[in-house]
Amino acid sequence: MLTEYYQAARQTAALAEKDWFGIIKLTGSERASWFQGMVTNDVQKLAPGTGCYAAHLTPQGKIVAHMHVLVDEDALWLTLERAAIPKLIGAFDKLLIMEDVQIKDSSDEYDILGIVGPKAKSVLESWLGERLHLDGRYGHLIFEGRRVFVSDMGYDVWVSRGQADKMLRSLAASGATAIDRGTWDVLRTEAGIPVYGVDIDETTTMPEIGESGISYEKGCYIGQEVVAKVKYIGHVNRRFVGLTLEGSDLPEMKSPIYKSGKEVGYVTTSLLSPGLNKPISLGFVSRSAYAPGTAVEIFSAEKSLPATIVDLPFVKGK
Repeated sequence: MLTEYYQAARQTAALAEKDWFGIIKLTGSERASWFQGMVTNDVQKLAPGTGCYAAHLTPQGKIVAHMHVLVDEDALWLTLERAAIPKLIGAFDKLLIMEDVQIKDSSDEYDILGIVGPKAKSVLESWLGERLHLDGRYGHLIFEGRRVFVSDMGYDVWVSRGQADKMLRSLAASGATAIDRGTWDVLRTEAGIPVYGVDIDETTTMPEIGESGISYEKGCYIGQEVVAKVKYIGHVNRRFVGLTLEGSDLPEMKSPIYKSGKEVGYVTTSLLSPGLNKPISLGFVSRSAYAPGTAVEIFSAEKSLPATIVDLPFVKGK
């Protein structure tokens, strides 16, 4: 990661081609009512031009895939890690019976560009040649066939496949700096955003990573009983957390986390945070350790690395 890439993301605007993300399109007259029973959040209440974060679960409440859902007049669009798409479509196919719903992997039809930084909006407006009227996270608009979407870290732009290089040049001319995947991973880690297949998988339950993608008022969906039981009867046994480390060593993935000599969790992602100027990690710890300020130890490469549990995000975006 180059320092100027990180500085652009924190001080001006930076953009990256998010080729590790894909898109699923749902059409058909019963798409909204069917999909409502498939995911953790309330999709049917959403108006066109809005969206939400949600997940599809197994009957045991484990995450098959997490995603952002965008609502159009004639379709639902799901954007998520490409690695999770075949499994999600396979699960959906098994749950379609007679409903008028068509499911299509549209990943090869689009390139996704992510734009972040305090000047991201002005860069987009300069590129579009007009004001960007988007209110609220996951709001989206289409400009001449290009969809602009308010993401967790800034904005995503969907363009027709093969147009990414042209758009990258155009956005760079409007004031953004192109960055690499490594820099993007630093930014998403500092933001505390989990990646499927790295931080979370089918052993993870939705409440363990938070409640932002869960509606407790909507009707039934697959895995709902498990999710509701956690909220109304019990508690999560572990939680997705951030950790700051002393020294300069980075723990390896899956390194165990200990508190008072007892193993309480493990590390999923580790890197040096330029924003904090220290090593940071994401991981899961049991309820005995997940209070912010808790002192723990991470054991990696035969070393004990002192660490502290902290609230996420590590670094707040502008």
